[in-house]
Amino acid sequence: MRGTRGSTVGALVAVAALAVAALSAGGSSATGSGGRAARPPDCHSKAPPILHDGFPEPPTRYSRGGVLDTRLRASLGKVLIDGRRVTTMNYEGSFPGPTLVICAGDKLTVHLQNDLTEPTNLHTHGFHVSPEANHDNVFVRIDPGQSFTYEYDIPRDMPAGAYWYHPHVHMFVEPQVFAGLAGAIVQEGGLDDLPALRHVPQRWIVIQNPEVRHGKVVPVADASEPTAKIRPGQLQRWRIFNADAGRMVVLGMPHHARFQLLAEDGHTLARPLSVRRLMIAPGSRREVLVRGGRPGSYPIKAVPFAQFPGGDKAVNGGPIPNQTLLTLRSAGAPSHMSFPAHIRLGRLVDLRRKHVERKRTVVFSEMTEASGATKFQLNGMSFDPNRADVTMKLGSVEQWTLINETREWHTFHMHTNDFQVVSVDGRRVPYVDEQDNVALPPGSRTVILMQPTDFTGRSVFHCHVTLHEDHGMMATVQVVREPTAAQMQRSVVRDGGLAISSAAYGSPSPPPGVRALLFFCRALGIAPALAGVSGLPQARPPRAGDRARPAALGHGRGWSALLISRGWAPGPCTTTRSRLCTLALSLNVAFPLEPSCVRRTVLQREPMRSCRSALAPGRGASTCTSVRSPCAPCCLERCT
Repeated sequence: MRGTRGSTVGALVAVAALAVAALSAGGSSATGSGGRAARPPDCHSKAPPILHDGFPEPPTRYSRGGVLDTRLRASLGKVLIDGRRVTTMNYEGSFPGPTLVICAGDKLTVHLQNDLTEPTNLHTHGFHVSPEANHDNVFVRIDPGQSFTYEYDIPRDMPAGAYWYHPHVHMFVEPQVFAGLAGAIVQEGGLDDLPALRHVPQRWIVIQNPEVRHGKVVPVADASEPTAKIRPGQLQRWRIFNADAGRMVVLGMPHHARFQLLAEDGHTLARPLSVRRLMIAPGSRREVLVRGGRPGSYPIKAVPFAQFPGGDKAVNGGPIPNQTLLTLRSAGAPSHMSFPAHIRLGRLVDLRRKHVERKRTVVFSEMTEASGATKFQLNGMSFDPNRADVTMKLGSVEQWTLINETREWHTFHMHTNDFQVVSVDGRRVPYVDEQDNVALPPGSRTVILMQPTDFTGRSVFHCHVTLHEDHGMMATVQVVREPTAAQMQRSVVRDGGLAISSAAYGSPSPPPGVRALLFFCRALGIAPALAGVSGLPQARPPRAGDRARPAALGHGRGWSALLISRGWAPGPCTTTRSRLCTLALSLNVAFPLEPSCVRRTVLQREPMRSCRSALAPGRGASTCTSVRSPCAPCCLERCT
């Protein structure tokens, strides 16, 4: 499968998480063996009962007295998957890791010990906490043999619901999540306090998609699906976590029954939604009501879904069609539980009623490298942790348009601050839809509203198909109290294939485009390297009389990066073209260079000095810029 590991062909594993292991005590609220803990007397005592009927469960660790102080040891070792001992990465010998259960206002402390042979760290997905210091800081790197203590002060107004944790070291996320480094977090409260749900039993289900071969998790397993028990007519409330590294899961109930959707990504809806198909993107969570049908056993299936062209067929590397997630067995005395179809679940803030202070456009694109590998990009850029791609003002409301130009599904996940989805391809969302990870269909345009609150600092946003994330589809965002004048200006940030276009702060105008500039450049015979930007004029193909040229030099802000790609050579550089090129440089648009000025070996991002080193041997920058060629005033003015 393009964009995700071949793991999608493997067994879809449902757990309230699919492996159970005995746990050593890990702080004040670690559970004992078997994964169950006596319900402590805090807010947890008000929550509806959790079903323990043989469905596989990981260990649970509850907070007590407003504190959960626990250990997570990341290691490679034996765990139980479908009753078999399997070697894979794990937290605390459990696959998935222990479920952490907290309440609003709690103090959560996690002592992470890295006993792997590679670096790791920890991200608490969906938490509205500080992204800096020893909090939800994804820039922390914990080397093998080292440990790090994370501290999270859970805000009292953080929504109760489903969260999860997983590693977030760039270039290591996909293999570590795929191998089992993930676990659920549940903040109790919210829906738990609703009288209509007070006696509806809960089932927590964590989805992962491992492939087991010769006793090890590898990148095709014959795991048997677990069985969930239900009585005819009984209601159960399921919290479903998609902790897979990259698979979109679309679930269907048997006999055309419907899910009653209650919450998305920890955010309770205003009213339940009745849905026949439940899509859960990798990294997303859903809370639903299901009702037991007539007596019998029925499969809950992941229906065929084309995550990329042809991806609905296993022969093309996609998931097995109609793969069973779990078997629902309806038996016992009938139940007559009721639930009002139009009950009010919560009261939400609708950002559409607030003034938008800034608009941005984020483009998701792909680019084929010289090796043939796919580089996944945001706004034409690959990830650079040292670059500040977006600066937001604390408390301001921004409108972002997310454009997926590719032929496969992506997601958009924002750390620290969630967002409201307002439209998809021009179709207005008729309710308040708060998420932290939204699925982006191929060729789509999704509009969201976002208001960063409470915390300043640096974090990231990215596609949660983790292979895409690891290969460049991620960008940095910083929240500040008072942006500088430069940070408030309209801008285009671009580097390769991920592009972020921002309007000026306070301006009603849309984000700037480069269509007009590109039109003139094209008319003048200049070929900008703009792969992956929809609707922009592209460089014309070579014609008779053009000088063959094997490479073009693209650059990002301040000449901080070099990128070699294929292109064609324009004619001699004129004064008019020089001025246009200078203007283009300020917009971070890439222009071609003369072959004598570029070494084909410069294929990766490098500091500014690489601009000079890219010159042909024996020619200095001043010599090159005195030559009348495309290399002259157009592209190397900033190198001299």
